[in-house]
Amino acid sequence: MGRHELSLRLPTCMGEYDEFWGRCQRALPDEHLGARYTVRRVGNAQAISETLLDLVVSGQKTGLFTRLAELEAAGLMHSAGDYVIFTDYADQPRCLVRMQECKRLKFSEVGPEHTSCESPAARDIEVWRSIHRGYWTPVLAAEGAKFREDIPILFQRFKLLYVEHPPDGKR
Repeated sequence: MGRHELSLRLPTCMGEYDEFWGRCQRALPDEHLGARYTVRRVGNAQAISETLLDLVVSGQKTGLFTRLAELEAAGLMHSAGDYVIFTDYADQPRCLVRMQECKRLKFSEVGPEHTSCESPAARDIEVWRSIHRGYWTPVLAAEGAKFREDIPILFQRFKLLYVEHPPDGKR
């Protein structure tokens, strides 16, 4: 999954995320949230961030795909059971998810059983491939690489646990 899905830029204000985490712990006592979580920004531009977060917080999007090279570079390799705070483009925490399934795949191995957790418009495998191939081709070119069907990715299915809408009421 590329930056059009989730940006791997590290957050700038951990205190705010710790406060959000505390609210999650109080709201979800049965989850037995420990002290460990990661933070990821959704979207690489404001409009995309709003669209993707709306899909996540409405429960329509329950998975993502990330190039392994991006995760490894950011030190963010997720596993089932991990808690992740998704932020908006302004790095404001919006929701908490728990990773349910994380599986290494090649781009060519992604099938309908994986894309079923995508946003409604991207659930068809051919549509998903077109969207992601179209995104990753220029991203890889900017890195001096070419898109390949065997590009390693991490498929991540998650469960939405907690949502906070921005104070201004915008979604």
